[in-house]
Amino acid sequence: MKRLRPQLIFAAAILVTGVLSGLIGAFITLLVRAVQHLTYGYTQGPLLLGVIASSPERRLLGPTLGCAAAGLGWWLLRRKVTVPGLNHAIRADRPFAPMPMSIDALLQVLAVGSGASLGREQAPRMLAAVGTELLIRSGSLPPEQRRIVLAGAAGAGLAAVYNVPAAGALFTVGIVLRSWRPTAVLVAVATSSLATVTAWPVSHGAPTFDWPPTDLTGQAVWTALAVMPIAALVGAGFNHLVSRSRPPAPPKSWALVPAIGLAGLATGLASLWLPQLPGNGKSIVLESLSGAAPLAVAALAAVLKPTLTALFIRSGAAGGMITPALSTGTATGAFIALAIHQFGGQASVPTTALIGGAAVLGVTQRAPLFAAMFTAELTHPPLDVCGLLAIAALGAHFMGWIHRRLTKS
Repeated sequence: MKRLRPQLIFAAAILVTGVLSGLIGAFITLLVRAVQHLTYGYTQGPLLLGVIASSPERRLLGPTLGCAAAGLGWWLLRRKVTVPGLNHAIRADRPFAPMPMSIDALLQVLAVGSGASLGREQAPRMLAAVGTELLIRSGSLPPEQRRIVLAGAAGAGLAAVYNVPAAGALFTVGIVLRSWRPTAVLVAVATSSLATVTAWPVSHGAPTFDWPPTDLTGQAVWTALAVMPIAALVGAGFNHLVSRSRPPAPPKSWALVPAIGLAGLATGLASLWLPQLPGNGKSIVLESLSGAAPLAVAALAAVLKPTLTALFIRSGAAGGMITPALSTGTATGAFIALAIHQFGGQASVPTTALIGGAAVLGVTQRAPLFAAMFTAELTHPPLDVCGLLAIAALGAHFMGWIHRRLTKS
């Protein structure tokens, strides 16, 4: 029995991590919705409809005040402590700062719910990892197992929020751990699956986006090949813009309050003409997949989304980059399909938009398998579309790799 005890403790830690991550993911989903409803004054439906229905004054004041409040919170927090980076802390086996990391995650929820152009996926990842670390910090697990379980919690938090268990597992092993050892893969699959199922009462086990009826022809393959180099350039541009905007160290002065508030005001001003801009990018993906956006709107969304994201990063805000990059890619793909239509050609707008999203995300995350699986699980498209997502993400990632090598030499 003593020989089995370490394995039983490890199995129990995996079980608790998966369930806890799912509960946290469900909580964050509900909390973001509550902040969005308060900011834009609506009670049901997607954020896009809430922004459209809100008054111009609310579109301006809501994100300005909400983002300024988040900036006030970050100023008060960073005056006292430094919040460690989650992925680096896990890989380096460094102790967490539970309270600062938890506060930072909740401030991210406040900012994103108020309309900040940042991803919400970082908050559940942080809270899931912190909660797991508090449960296993007594030394009951060896360091290697502890690192794997904490990485599993981070990926499981992402899986629970978006109902993407396979993508959550790939995120764990490919981005957080950067290890494909069998134990790491098994823990990643188990924790992400448990978290996803635990969050089903909130996510309803449904994909984040409904896949619209669309005919897939042989031309879609050529469209996917055409999207790859463009997506590689867009992804490289997104990374360059965000990297140049990121301060050398997180700002700690009182200027955080007006700076993040002004970024919120800029988002509010832009939303007067493009109501899909506030938030993490879900509204842009929704409109891109519907094919309802005119050519000029798709082009503006592809340019303004990364610009607003960089503005928030420059102001000192913190948040995820996955969904801003994804939405930039889907807007780019929709623009390409609509441009083909403009010149008399034929291209499926939803398929091309999703291909663009997978390709850009593959470049920005440097993880093409994760990008393809994430976009597939978000929409549940036909299997042949899933194949095109993988081809586009791998191709754009390879082109991005060549670009990085050439710029370094």
